[in-house]
Amino acid sequence: MEYRYSTIVDQSTYETEGLCEGIPLRLHHSQESEDLGAIKAQEDWATLVGPAEFIKASLGPKFNFLSVAFPETIPDCMEVLAYFNEFIFLHDDVVEAVDQAKGDEQNDEALEACRAAAEEMAFRRKTSRQHMISKASQKMLAMDPGVAKTTLALWTEWFDKGAGRRNHNRFQTLGEYLEYRILDVGKMYLTGVMIFAMGLNILDDEQELLSQLCRPAWIALGLTNDLYSLWKERRAAAEMGETHVSNAVCVVMREHSISEDMAYELCRQKIRESVAAYAENMRWTVAQTDELSRDVRAFVEGIQYIISGNLVWSRGVPRYNPDTTYNARQLHWMANGTPKTVSEGKQEAGEKQEGTCLLCRLLRTASEALWVLYRYISSRGAS
Repeated sequence: MEYRYSTIVDQSTYETEGLCEGIPLRLHHSQESEDLGAIKAQEDWATLVGPAEFIKASLGPKFNFLSVAFPETIPDCMEVLAYFNEFIFLHDDVVEAVDQAKGDEQNDEALEACRAAAEEMAFRRKTSRQHMISKASQKMLAMDPGVAKTTLALWTEWFDKGAGRRNHNRFQTLGEYLEYRILDVGKMYLTGVMIFAMGLNILDDEQELLSQLCRPAWIALGLTNDLYSLWKERRAAAEMGETHVSNAVCVVMREHSISEDMAYELCRQKIRESVAAYAENMRWTVAQTDELSRDVRAFVEGIQYIISGNLVWSRGVPRYNPDTTYNARQLHWMANGTPKTVSEGKQEAGEKQEGTCLLCRLLRTASEALWVLYRYISSRGAS
């Protein structure tokens, strides 16, 4: 696989707790595009859907989700993917904070919009959320119709079978829970993201093999997310007057009658085992140059960065770390509005910096002039 849009991140600059052994972290060359797409989605959400508290979704002060989980995203695709992905995080927060019936209603609404876009059907009436989905979908279809339709079909299936639809279920075993989590996290939504991000074409007869090769990665991803999101899920449940949350840590505690600390460690061990299994699958896949298509090999190789990227992102993102905030550019765009393009945003920043530098030069010149005047007056007084 050729790497054109990302660079390796120095391993000494981040911590993994040994949960993605042997898997590097890569960073997309332009995180600004993800900032722009995500914050535009926040603006549309606030305008169309309703105000939200200080939003904590896909962006981080150092690493954004897509930029490290999908580091080889085609640059032109990053902004629209970031817009849709931010919508998904905001949608997830709503589904997490309501009862099953209301959550299903929200998912049905999104499913309808995704299906209409995937099948290029006329859509007369749009709710606020459907307007956002339609806006992103139309941009995707204009960029790469074939790949976009595949992605939108996968997202339609995700809204139907995943998307937190079983958040209120009481799973009895970790195995049962993981079967759902594979659908809820990776098999449909993130597969769709990967296909559009890299412009991949996966043939129908390759789908089942691809699913099996990536299965350990989806398990690792789901468990990692559960480790960092448990406190957030508990808070959402408490606000609804509930105590139950659908999370691997809680399932393991019930299944084995063990403490929370022991459940966390069991989940960590399962993550390590799953990452090792995925790494073995990846090594086998990339070696099959004659038997497997280039796009299948690229997909399986690219999945590794979802594992490392999601882990490092989770450790530093405001969404899961309440004492963390955004970087200066993100806060500026959130407070003052987004530029139309990244280039325009950089130009504004440059002009602001230039203006600051000019002011500094003027102040320095004035200070020097006052000093000369002071010396002159002093010398006249002495004489």
